[in-house]
Amino acid sequence: MTTRVHILSDGFTSPNARAFAFPLLRHRRPLAEAGITLRFFANEMAELSECDLLIVDSKHFTGPERGQPEYVRRILEALRARCDATIWFDTTDSAGWVFSGALEVAKAYYKNQLLADRARYLEPMHGRRAPSDFYHRQAGVTDPQGDDGPQVHDAALLDRLRVSWNSGLADYSRFGPRRMAAYRHLRCGALLQWPRRFADPRAARPNEVSCRFGTAYDRPSVAHQRLEIRRRLADRLPTDKLGRGAYLHEMETSRVVVSPFGLGEITLKDFEVFLSGALLLKPDMRHMETWPDLFRDGETMRAFAWDLGDLEDVLADALADPDRSAELAAAGQAHYRSFVNDTTGRDAFMARFRDIVARETA
Repeated sequence: MTTRVHILSDGFTSPNARAFAFPLLRHRRPLAEAGITLRFFANEMAELSECDLLIVDSKHFTGPERGQPEYVRRILEALRARCDATIWFDTTDSAGWVFSGALEVAKAYYKNQLLADRARYLEPMHGRRAPSDFYHRQAGVTDPQGDDGPQVHDAALLDRLRVSWNSGLADYSRFGPRRMAAYRHLRCGALLQWPRRFADPRAARPNEVSCRFGTAYDRPSVAHQRLEIRRRLADRLPTDKLGRGAYLHEMETSRVVVSPFGLGEITLKDFEVFLSGALLLKPDMRHMETWPDLFRDGETMRAFAWDLGDLEDVLADALADPDRSAELAAAGQAHYRSFVNDTTGRDAFMARFRDIVARETA
């Protein structure tokens, strides 16, 4: 028996949209062999709803008209009327961000990452982000947007929130982003390759720490953590951005790489660090749930507190024990590598996607 899955998506228009579609396209043939056929649509034509499961990529709804909540809700209601198994895939960055209009209409609401404590969506949250709310309360950092209200207004809807897969399942090697961008126009499957080069975590690394990142965000609550890390570490290492080649080379020759939060807790830099073989040093991720779970403090990376009170101590500890740091870096890389290939990665993704399909079409 074949299960028809239709996907409404604009394609490879953004990094998150690419990461959403990449494993589906890469594993399209084995999924078909397992009885799940995929078909992508760029618009809401009538044929879109002629399926067993309809997946709607949130990135489809962007722009001055399509991005309006009323428009999104109207389209979703029409799609749900034709296909009851219509589910929303939220590919935005932050675990705290939930679009209540889609949650109220779709059969289920899947997201790259969710807050582990789902009840937090019922409470006011500054900037619709857990870190933003933390820095607003702890340091008085305030965003001008004023979107502080609860994300979800009915506790019964929390049961619709489910984790999909995060943006790690794509190609973040040196030329990977260019190949993925080119796929948008060329539709050539050969452009969708898993990363092939993984730097040896135990190779000679003459540089102790790499800490390169931008701080230009419209939201002060998002920029705050990065600005504070830059202030605390400015006397001991450069934090300004580099060109991509120099940036990747520096990480491959560094023992530790600091990767702060950005618009979301997970950043593309995290996956570049795993490829580089350095030890990932990142703010504590225990507040959220994601898949694959790559961020295990003391197992695949090292974590520091959101208030940054232990940042220098955690960094000093990592540098004081290079063997242990290399061991953690190797474990983090191996764990990540197990998800980005056509053997173990394929099996893990197919199992997860088949579970999603079975659950939502039951």
